[in-house]
Amino acid sequence: MDDDVTLGLLCLGVFSLPIIIFVGLHFCTLMCMPEVIASSPNQRAPQDQRLNGMERGLDEATVRSYPKLLYSQFKIQNGNSVGSSCSVCLADYKDTDMLRMLPACAHVFHAKCVDPWLRMHASCPICRKSPLRTPVAEEPPLTASQH
Repeated sequence: MDDDVTLGLLCLGVFSLPIIIFVGLHFCTLMCMPEVIASSPNQRAPQDQRLNGMERGLDEATVRSYPKLLYSQFKIQNGNSVGSSCSVCLADYKDTDMLRMLPACAHVFHAKCVDPWLRMHASCPICRKSPLRTPVAEEPPLTASQH
C-alpha cells in the first residue's frame, strides 16, 4: 500500500512538474520583460506613428489662425446649415459658445474641444481632411492646352 502511494506521488510529480515550470517561466517573462507584452503591432501603432511623423498635430499659431466666432453669429451667417451640437464633446451649442471653423472643410466645433484635438491630430475630427495646405494643393490644375 505504501508503494502505491509513493508511485502515485511520483507520477503526479513527473506530470505536474513541467506544467509548474512552464507557468513559472511564463509569469517571470511577463513580469520581468513588459516590452514583450507591448510588442504587438496594435499596441505600438499610435506611438510608432507619432515617432515616425505620420501623426503630428498643428502648432499653436496655426490653430489660433483658424476663424473663431460665437455660435449666435455663426447661425446668422450660415442659417439652417449649421449643426446644433459639437461632434467632439456631443454637447448642444449655446448662443454664447465660442466655435472654431476649420478652413479646409468648414466644419465647426467648440474651440475648447477642437483646439486640443488639432494640437494632437492635423485633421478634421469629422471628415479627416487636413486643414493644412499641401504643395500639391497649391499647384494650379493642368488644363488641356498644357499637355
